[in-house]
Amino acid sequence: MNPKARIRRPALTLWLMAGTGLLLLAYGALCLAVGAGVGGVLEKARGGFSGKDTNVLIAMMNSDDMPLRDRNLAVWALGQLGDPRGLPSLERLATGGPCDHAAAICQHELRKAIRQCRGGVNITRWAWKPFVL
Repeated sequence: MNPKARIRRPALTLWLMAGTGLLLLAYGALCLAVGAGVGGVLEKARGGFSGKDTNVLIAMMNSDDMPLRDRNLAVWALGQLGDPRGLPSLERLATGGPCDHAAAICQHELRKAIRQCRGGVNITRWAWKPFVL
């Protein structure tokens, strides 16, 4: 065996292990950030509406008294939760047209939330959901 090959293998293994560790750390940070975001939106919704988690988000999303930014955050949080109980309200708001962020809820975010509530894959939900709800 070539002596240089003996040196390269452990170094390559070490780099692969370090890279894998960094990816797992980044994934963990992403999970925490998403969970904290959903938790923050839920807290805001619970402050203005009564009911369980999905119901307060639906109420926040449908409220004309809430700023458009908060309504869009409620759509995002509903999608992250992936609760099928949110589907009827999400589908009512979906127009199928282009986004008009100045005047209406983001259609792109609505499509993503609908897909998630219909059982779409969410690679972070399992990590944060038990701690947020």
